[in-house]
Order: sequence, then structure tokens, then C-alpha cells
Amino acid sequence: MRNPNRDIFGEVKEIVSVPSAAEYYGMSVRNGMTSCIFHEDRNPSMKLYDDHFYCFGCTEYGDVVKLTARLFGLTQYEAAKKLCSDFGVIHSRDKPIIRQKICVQSQREKEQRVFRILSDYCSLLRRFRTEYAPKSDSEALHPLFTESLTQLEMYEHFCDVFISGTTDERKDFMENCKEVIDYADRRNNDYNTDTRIAC
Repeated sequence: MRNPNRDIFGEVKEIVSVPSAAEYYGMSVRNGMTSCIFHEDRNPSMKLYDDHFYCFGCTEYGDVVKLTARLFGLTQYEAAKKLCSDFGVIHSRDKPIIRQKICVQSQREKEQRVFRILSDYCSLLRRFRTEYAPKSDSEALHPLFTESLTQLEMYEHFCDVFISGTTDERKDFMENCKEVIDYADRRNNDYNTDTRIAC
């Protein structure tokens, strides 16, 4: 028997944008920015896009369901049901699951995985720049400090593809820059960074 609730997430995310939910639930949004609800945020550092949010302070990333779940202390499924109720989304319990929607969800998960790799490597490079900076003009540059100088700006640009790029731009990057992604993943693993990835 088909589970009638399994596609509720795809349906609500197609209809309810992140900014709409944030404003409806009382968050102060200005120019697409709001205070992050995942950490103590004195200055708004969370950017709201139509299909996701990203915090420049704590690097938290997610969709409208995750945002709602955090706001009200709900499970993902409870948050999806609340969004359906509040925004008048009619969950199509009787229709078959559309394969295209499943593919969209799978693509979104892949994008989140790649973004986490890139973001964690940027954090690692920032740590290199701080911890291995030369203490004097005569001190030789540490290889890890040099790595941060040569790689950080480039990888921050790669992160921007997933923060503000289009769906096609993100897909193109993932298809054509696998070596870049693999390199960052290896460096994260070399220094035991918490990438939280299930490969």
C-alpha cells in the first residue's frame, strides 16, 4: 500500500517559498536578509532565497521545511503539515508519486552534499590562514598558509554558485568540476573536518 504522506515535502516546497514562510511566521526580513535562528545572531546574516536559506555566519543551509521545523520545534513531517495547513496546500494523497519530483529531491540532496564539502574546505583554509600565518617578515611561509592564499578565494567563489547560482549553474558545476570537489573532500578528510557526509 502506498504511503499517502511520502510526497508532502515535495508538494509544499514547490508552492511555499522560504521568504514567504519566514515573513508569515513573523521573522523580520529586509532585502532578503534576516537574523539566523540557528545561532545567536546580532546582525542579520541569513540570506533567504526562494528555494533555500543560507547563513553566512554559521553556514547553516536548508529549505522551507527545515526553517519551519526549527522555528516551532517540530519534526520535518510536522513542519510540512503545518505549512500545508497555513498556506492552503492540498496534499494530493490519492495521486501516484511523480518520478520527476523524486529526481528533484535527489538533486537537491546532492547539491547540499557538495556545498557542505566546499564550505568545510573554506573553513579549513581560513583556519590555515590564521594558525599558520608568519610571525615575522623573515619567516618562511608555511605550506598550509600558502594553500590558503592560493585556494580560499577560488573556493569561496565555488560556494557562491550554490548560494546564489541558478539550478543549471549548480548542475553544470557538479558535472564538470568533480576533480575540484574530490580535492576539497580529500583535504577535509586529511584534517579530520566534520563534513557530515554519507558517501
